[in-house]
Amino acid sequence: MIKTILILCFFILSQSSYAFPINDLKPGGIATINVAPITQHKPRVSFETKPVALVKGKHNWLAIVGIPLSATAGFHKVKIVDEKKQTHYKSFRVRNYHYRTQRLRISNKNKVNPNKKSRARIQRESRLKQKLQNTFTPHQAHLNFMRPVSGRDSGRFGLKRILNKQKRNPHSGMDIAAPLGRSVKATETGTVLYTGNLFFTGNVVYLNHGNGLISLYAHLSKINVKKGQNIKRGQLIGKVGSTGRVTGPHLHWSVYLNGNTVDPALFLRKKHTKANPIKK
Repeated sequence: MIKTILILCFFILSQSSYAFPINDLKPGGIATINVAPITQHKPRVSFETKPVALVKGKHNWLAIVGIPLSATAGFHKVKIVDEKKQTHYKSFRVRNYHYRTQRLRISNKNKVNPNKKSRARIQRESRLKQKLQNTFTPHQAHLNFMRPVSGRDSGRFGLKRILNKQKRNPHSGMDIAAPLGRSVKATETGTVLYTGNLFFTGNVVYLNHGNGLISLYAHLSKINVKKGQNIKRGQLIGKVGSTGRVTGPHLHWSVYLNGNTVDPALFLRKKHTKANPIKK
C-alpha cells in the first residue's frame, strides 16, 4: 500500500509543471515558444530587437513573448542565438482579435484634455514609463501570479476607450473595482522598481519580476513599499484609491513583457497546467 502511494506521488510530481501564463496568440497576448532543448546552454532570444523572458520547461528552454496590442495578424518571429553564436528564427502566427469599446465620463476635464503645464508633465512621465516597462534584468522571471486585490472586474484589458466622447488609447491593463483603502498585494515575488505619483495613473508601484516581466499597480491611496525593496508574493504594497484619472476607487493593474503591455488575465490560471508551447 505504501509502495503504491509512493509510486502515485512520484507520478503526480513527474507530471506537474511550472506556472506559465496562458498561450494566447492575439494582439496583447502571449506566445510561449520552445527555443532549445534544456540540455543546451541557455540561448539569447529577442523579439523586435528586445530581449525576451526565457524559462526552463520540463524538456526545453521556453521563450515567454509579450505580443504588442499594435501587432498585425499574421506571422511574427523571434530571433534565437545559440551557444555557438549561430542565429535561428522561430515563427508564430498572431490571430485577429476584436476588443470591445468602453465609454466613460471623466469629471476632471484636464485629465481628458490636459492644459499646457500638464502636457509637459505627461511628456516627461512618458519617457519615464517607457524606461520602466522596458526594464530587463537577467534573473529568471517569477510567473506564479495571483490576483492583487479582491473585487469586481470593471475594465478589461484592450478595451477601446472613449472618454467624454473622445477616442483615447486602448486600455493597457485590468481594472478591479474595490472599496477605498482595501489592501493591494504583490502579484508575485519581485523588487520595487519605482513608486511615485503620475498624471494619469496617480500613485503607482512598479515591480520587477525578472527577465523583462514588470507589473504596475495604479490609482493607489497609499503606498506601503519603497524603491529597491524586495517583495514577496502576496505582500502588502499599497491601498486601493482614486488618484489620477479615474471614475471611482479601483486598482488598475498592468503587466509588461519585453516592453509590451499584455493581458494580465493570462497570468491568472486556476491551476498550474502545461504551457503548451509552440514547437514549430
